[in-house]
Amino acid sequence: MRRAPAFALLLALSLGVAKAEESAAPPASPWHLSWHGYAFLDSNRQGGPSGSRDFESINHFMVMAERPLGAWTMEFLGTFSLEAATVPPEGSPLLFQRGETYGGTLLIDRQHAHDLFAQLAAAWTRPLGERQSLRLYAALRGEPAVGPAAYPHRLSASENPSAPLAHHNLDSTHISDDVVSAGWSAPKIMVEGSLFHGKEPDENRWDLDQGALDSYAGRLTVTPVEGLSFQVSGCRRTEPEALEEGNQTRVTASISWERRWSDGFVAALAAHGENRLPEDQTERGDQIEATWNVRTRHFLYGRAERVDRDVYELINKTQRPDTVAPDKTTVDAITIGYSYSVPLLREAESAVGAMLGFYRFDASLEPVYGDSPVSFWAFLRFRFGSPGGHTHHH
Repeated sequence: MRRAPAFALLLALSLGVAKAEESAAPPASPWHLSWHGYAFLDSNRQGGPSGSRDFESINHFMVMAERPLGAWTMEFLGTFSLEAATVPPEGSPLLFQRGETYGGTLLIDRQHAHDLFAQLAAAWTRPLGERQSLRLYAALRGEPAVGPAAYPHRLSASENPSAPLAHHNLDSTHISDDVVSAGWSAPKIMVEGSLFHGKEPDENRWDLDQGALDSYAGRLTVTPVEGLSFQVSGCRRTEPEALEEGNQTRVTASISWERRWSDGFVAALAAHGENRLPEDQTERGDQIEATWNVRTRHFLYGRAERVDRDVYELINKTQRPDTVAPDKTTVDAITIGYSYSVPLLREAESAVGAMLGFYRFDASLEPVYGDSPVSFWAFLRFRFGSPGGHTHHH
């Protein structure tokens, strides 16, 4: 695997700074390790002529180890998924989804599985005075500074087993290769910048796909009060798509809100993202999602989305060739669900749940999708973590 020289340089410089601080400080305290994860075992039944059915598992596992090094705090971060083995090779059925490839063909009505290595990273944080801090981040695979938190880690999406249709407009960069970032934070504001390899992962879900630091991103996050956060961000990606030539500019904006109490929580997100493509084309995606843990055992959740899609691709289930003019259409989707916690394992919090999906689209697509397809998910969900760690994938 070829590693980007800039990535290796920043990693070496960061380690050198941390080592210098450590040599001038008392012996460091032991490592602190935390971990958490989740797994859905679900029956996924997508409606209409374009829908299909599968039994699958959507899953993530995250681990963090941290320790002080002089004035710095060092973290090692790992995020992993076995979806390459628990989701069909052609992806999880999901009506109107678009993005990445299988067998050299654009995935339509399918959500690709996540790679085994979703994050392999290290971070160094140092206070700057009493209320400010500097953070350096270096990853063989990780998340550059663009978009809201990726949906596998959002509390507002924690009970929903499906990916957003707007995923590739907002947060698909959360699995990027060779990422280096720096961020400055004060009590109510954070500014971040990243360099990274812009090409999306290939179809081999078990490896890393490294390359030059050819893309860049920036994000501003404002947190006026506890639990309420605003972010605006953008990135320029060099040749990100396997089947589409040209560079891509992505801009996003989102508002997130969370409130917790002794036996529950509520979390919501409203987000807009757009990909600006060659030939002045723009593909937009908007979504609102929320999860309400009403009491300890009861969860209500849902997502409403509006996304741009290409008519040719939806009808033919393949990439639109350059010889065909773009014909953009808008698709609306709503998913609503309920989960109920059941005590099955001592080692994990578990729940049974179900979700329905409804769609609105142009009548010209009815021969392909039917006049009113309805999708259905039924699942068993496990959530686990170390004592004191995150119990939600957030």
